[in-house]
Amino acid sequence: MPRRRPWTWFAMLLIVLFIPVSQAIALAQAEPQALRHGDHPLVGQIWSGVVQSERQEALARMARADVVLLGESHGNADHHARQLEVLEALLALGRRPALAFEIFDLEDQEIIDRQRLAGVADADDLAEAVNMSGRGWTWAEYRPLVQFALDQALPIVATNLSRRGAMAVAMEGLQSLPGEDRARLGLDRPLPEDAMQRLEQRIVDAHCGHLPAARAGGMINAQRARDAYMADRIAAQEGPVVLITGAAHARLDYGVPWYLAQQAPERQVLSLIFVEVDPERHAAVDYLNAGGSPYHLLWFTRRSSPDDPCEAFRKQLEGMRG
Repeated sequence: MPRRRPWTWFAMLLIVLFIPVSQAIALAQAEPQALRHGDHPLVGQIWSGVVQSERQEALARMARADVVLLGESHGNADHHARQLEVLEALLALGRRPALAFEIFDLEDQEIIDRQRLAGVADADDLAEAVNMSGRGWTWAEYRPLVQFALDQALPIVATNLSRRGAMAVAMEGLQSLPGEDRARLGLDRPLPEDAMQRLEQRIVDAHCGHLPAARAGGMINAQRARDAYMADRIAAQEGPVVLITGAAHARLDYGVPWYLAQQAPERQVLSLIFVEVDPERHAAVDYLNAGGSPYHLLWFTRRSSPDDPCEAFRKQLEGMRG
C-alpha cells in the first residue's frame, strides 16, 4: 500500500469546501510560483471601467477615500508589492490609515493590541504571538505589510471570522449568530437577487465542480458572514482604513463594500482589484462582465497562478490521494 502524504481526507474536504481553488493551489505549492506574462501589454496599467487611469491619479483617488480595499490573488508577489506601494504613497500624500487584514482573525485583536502596548517592533514576533503558523497563510508574503504598519505606528485591525467560526456558520446557518449581531452586521437583510446569483456562481466556479451542491448554501453563508464582520471592524475605525484581502471580499456588489453601505453609509469606499493578466486577453474591456466591473479600479499584474487553475487543482487533489 502506498504511503499517504501528511494530508487527511478531512483536510482535503476543508480545502475543497472552505478555500477557493486559487488559494488552495497557493497553499499546496512548496515554492512560490514564478511570475509570468511580464510582456503582456496590460501589465502595470490601471483602469477604471473602460478608461485607463494614470497611476498618480489612481493613488490620489485612494487618498480621498475613507476606506480602500486592495483585493489580491493570494500568493501573487506582485500584488503584495503593489499593496505596499499604495501604502507608501498614501503616507506620502498625508494619509495615515489603519491597516485591516484578512489574515488576522477577530480573536487576534486583543493579542495584537496587547503586543503593541508592550512595544512589539518585529512583525515576526507579532505573528508568533497570534500563532499565525498553521493557518494556511504564507506569512512571508504579508510580513512586509505588517512590518510597515509597525514601523509607521499605524493601527493594525484584525477582521476575519476564524475558519472554525466560518465552518459553524456554513453548517448551522446565519441563525447560529446572535440576533443582535445579524442586525448590526446587515445579515438580517438579503443580498439583492442578482448579487446573490453572482455570489453563488462565483463559489461554484471557484471550486471547479468539487463543491457538492448541498454545500453551496453553507459556503454562501460563510462568505457573507466573513464579509459582514470585515465591514464591522472597518466601520468601527475612526479614521481612514486600508483592507488587505482577497479579491472576492473587495467586490462592490456582494463583498465588504455592500455591508459597509449598510453599517456606515457615510463612508466613501474605493475598491481596487489586482488582476492577473490572461495571455489570451489583451484589452482591458476583455476583463469586464456585461454589467461592468464590480470594482472601481483594476490594476493589471503578472500572473503567478496557473493559466488553467482547475486543471492545477485537479492535480493537487490527485497528489493528496497518493
